[in-house]
Amino acid sequence: MSPQRSIGQQIISADLRIQKLLEDAALVGGIYTMGFESCLVLTNDLWKRQAGGIPQHCFLVATAMQPGEAPEETEDEEVILLRVVGPAPLPAEAELVAVRAEAMREIVTSSGTDASSTSSAILDVLTRNEIQFSALRAKILGTFYESEVNGEPLLVFGSDIETFYSASRYRVYKPYGRSLSIIASYPEMTLREAQDRQELGEPARVRIGTVRYASSLRRSQRDEDSGRTTAVPVRVNIEDFIAMKTAVFGMTRMGKSNTMKTLATAIFQHSQEADKRIGQLLFDPAGEYANVNVQDQTALAQIGEDCVTVFRFGASEQEPGIRSLSTNFFSDPTIGVTWSIITAGLSHNQSHYVQSFLAADVIGPERQEDDRSAWNRARRRRAVLYATLLKAGFRPPHNWSVRFLANREVVNQVNKVLEGQENNPVQSDNRGNLRLNASNLQTWIEALIEARGAENFPTEWIDSGMDALLVVFRGSVGSGYRLLEPLRVFHSPTKTRDYAQEVLDELIDGKIVIVDLSLGSETVLKFISERIVNHIVTDAARRFATGEAPHDLQIYLEEAHRLFNRDRFLRPDEADPYVRLAKEAAKFKIGLVYATQEVTGVDSIILSNTSNWIVTHLNNKIEVKELSKYYDFEDFAELTLKAEDVGFARLKTRSGRYIIPTQIDLFDSARIDAASRSAQAADEARE
Repeated sequence: MSPQRSIGQQIISADLRIQKLLEDAALVGGIYTMGFESCLVLTNDLWKRQAGGIPQHCFLVATAMQPGEAPEETEDEEVILLRVVGPAPLPAEAELVAVRAEAMREIVTSSGTDASSTSSAILDVLTRNEIQFSALRAKILGTFYESEVNGEPLLVFGSDIETFYSASRYRVYKPYGRSLSIIASYPEMTLREAQDRQELGEPARVRIGTVRYASSLRRSQRDEDSGRTTAVPVRVNIEDFIAMKTAVFGMTRMGKSNTMKTLATAIFQHSQEADKRIGQLLFDPAGEYANVNVQDQTALAQIGEDCVTVFRFGASEQEPGIRSLSTNFFSDPTIGVTWSIITAGLSHNQSHYVQSFLAADVIGPERQEDDRSAWNRARRRRAVLYATLLKAGFRPPHNWSVRFLANREVVNQVNKVLEGQENNPVQSDNRGNLRLNASNLQTWIEALIEARGAENFPTEWIDSGMDALLVVFRGSVGSGYRLLEPLRVFHSPTKTRDYAQEVLDELIDGKIVIVDLSLGSETVLKFISERIVNHIVTDAARRFATGEAPHDLQIYLEEAHRLFNRDRFLRPDEADPYVRLAKEAAKFKIGLVYATQEVTGVDSIILSNTSNWIVTHLNNKIEVKELSKYYDFEDFAELTLKAEDVGFARLKTRSGRYIIPTQIDLFDSARIDAASRSAQAADEARE
């Protein structure tokens, strides 16, 4: 090759983006059998050693081009991406095995001097070189080639090959460093992003981990010292995870929570830098998102109280950034919330008096003008409910009182009873409204029960709904008011707003919201989490129906096999909040990140509509078999079963075209600081 041609080729080669795939790559062999789906690669021990080994699932690239030189033919301007599946037999494998076996037998059984047992004494040079050759079976993942967008070159990947040649034209290389980074983080820019780059700027790519091929890391660590490292960063398109479904599969303590914290932080940082409001809701059953983790001394809440709000059961709300998950049961504006909690708490009791109690309408019309009569009846029933709560030990707010319209004859009959009991009578105002407080409401209701038997008492004033409430208040049938005592944990006399609406408001504001479920009974926490999800989905459905723009929301769920199993999907009850969320999240632009160790526990409808997959160790062949139905996870079945390294995952994203074996980064203080700085910079830019 002449120097002039070499210089010209180098100039042309420098303009080819596809040559970047070969800049940091070590020759490991060539293809001797080629097909559309797979190929066989000839290699030898020397090439493998110089390349730092060739582990299973390793990426290889095959091309007819020479690194640093322009291709001789235009059709050679392509690089085929391969993944090592396993070893393969050579055409003369039987003879080679026989020679290797004979050599090994001589080495093992030799009883002469040390020199006589060396390989050079046993094998001649040609034979020794010949038996070092071996073959690899590789899966063809697709083809890299160049395209042009707006006059600029763009590296494009197709998930197949257009043709193949039987002649031995393809050399095979093991990429590392920058070359492997391009493969691991492809696409660095999608076609649409390249077209929109002038208007929208550079696309958002976030580091999530590093490439990791095997559980054993001895050779890869040695390669870092030589500069031929394969532990290169894996960067993902963060937009892939927004308004999409993401599955995080793995056994307990295999890094699922670490992955979810990393994702939540990356999305938050992206939202700040892009000046978007993306609310993120994390249900925290173990308290590891809201509280500092013992292992790495970090917590998601450390990003800052201006960015993260924690809702905790039983919180006093004195600490900044902490909100209570309780409800004021004596608040008229949130009577619907109160009644829904009571209904959920007692619905399992099929006693006739309890079902009659729950059938009473204590909410009534939204406005008095809509139906004055129904509104007044609901207020009377609500007064009885409040009296029942007081009797069950619920503490009312300071200076609390209830007001309702009372018939003059009713007031007179009740006052007769009160006077007979040496209690102070209560008079209504000039409009007939009666105002009672926490000190005299129970007494008045008890007097009402006694007065209803009087001859002149207007019996129609107490309707069937109010009568059902009075039965529970008296406690004369069954447990009566005592049934409400376990619900005191949901009550806070200082709460002024519905916690579900507070959660939604914080999400709309673009904050990370952590619902700390580490305190309280499972029944209570189950109700709280379901009610929040139902409230969010209901609001999203309302906005969708009225043509309003959806809010950008992300919801993170642990133990998804209990929430998205097939039995729940087959139930006719459409009120199941998690079924509604799973079915309608995409329509409402709600991103869903769900984690579980049971792939089979998640309904196939959800799995088939999941865009992003992060899979660590699973110890069950049934789970791995189910996983193998999707993408190329079947290729990683044995590794998924055997590798128990924390955070060692197989990653497939929506825009990613193939699975990347990845060591997920540890969520650390550096990520927290980066997110905090992004939020601070965004605030300063808005000012």
